[in-house]
Amino acid sequence: MKCIGVVWLSQTDLTNLNAGEGEANFIDVKKYKKNGVEYPYVSGQAMRYYFKEAIRRNLDGEYMCVPNDKGETCGDIQRCVGCDLFGFMTTIKKGTVIPGYPDGHPGGAVTRVSPVKVSPAMGLLPFEDNAIVDFLTRRHRMEEGEMRGDIVNVEIGVNLYKCGIAIDIARVGGEEKVDEKTRSVEIEYYIDGDARKRRVSGVIEMLRYLSDYSKQARLLTDFTPDIILIAFQDVYSHRLQKAFRLSDGGLDLERIEAVINDIKEYSPKIVAGILPGVVENEDEVRTKLEELGVEVKSTNEAIKEALDYLDGQTLQ
Repeated sequence: MKCIGVVWLSQTDLTNLNAGEGEANFIDVKKYKKNGVEYPYVSGQAMRYYFKEAIRRNLDGEYMCVPNDKGETCGDIQRCVGCDLFGFMTTIKKGTVIPGYPDGHPGGAVTRVSPVKVSPAMGLLPFEDNAIVDFLTRRHRMEEGEMRGDIVNVEIGVNLYKCGIAIDIARVGGEEKVDEKTRSVEIEYYIDGDARKRRVSGVIEMLRYLSDYSKQARLLTDFTPDIILIAFQDVYSHRLQKAFRLSDGGLDLERIEAVINDIKEYSPKIVAGILPGVVENEDEVRTKLEELGVEVKSTNEAIKEALDYLDGQTLQ
């Protein structure tokens, strides 16, 4: 197993998950344009933050550092779950003992590419048809004790978002090293297979608990998967991310079939989950997936099945 691919749809109530630039008294929604129509999206940077916080909330005695005032993290992938899974750009002090440098690091800038790849969350419904401008008040106490307030306009909307991640299993818990004699690349692991598996499981598990989005004091939102596909792959590929396309209020069945058939060549296990009432052709989607040999369960059951399957695998 070299990769775990996940793609899912999440239906939201009125919310603003990721604000754009806006103005002083206006908080907008990030948007992209397709064929002249605006749709909302949540940036990949924001999604990474939400995933990190979901994992941090559910750590069981493991360490995950907090960035310093410069945004730099510890860079110790052996000890730190976050630096291992999500990579980093940081500065290591000369003489610091970290994995790969038992006699101390020479010092300088260090970069690690994230083994967990994250897509932006793309809204699939036009923003204009599914949004409203709300307002909130900000009250300030003046020096004289007088209370004054500002009115801030906030764009909020309902939508159906497509999200995805891909986990580069081979790079979890290790770092690529170049053999200068043979000019070949091998991965040196700093934790054992069981520890690597626990970290990968933490990424899958966090899909059940996504909650740390922006503005949740006023806009309580559930962003966990409502329709999900999880593929355990023998090659590293992002192909699964193209499985879901919205067409006339339902999912494109031909697209699902084409993508599933593609990835079945290198995916011994594919898991699907559906929450009722999200797309209009839900029954047809279930039937199509089962015809393709993919059993459909509830989203929670699908994630649990994926975790059970992963638990039975051996990571080299």
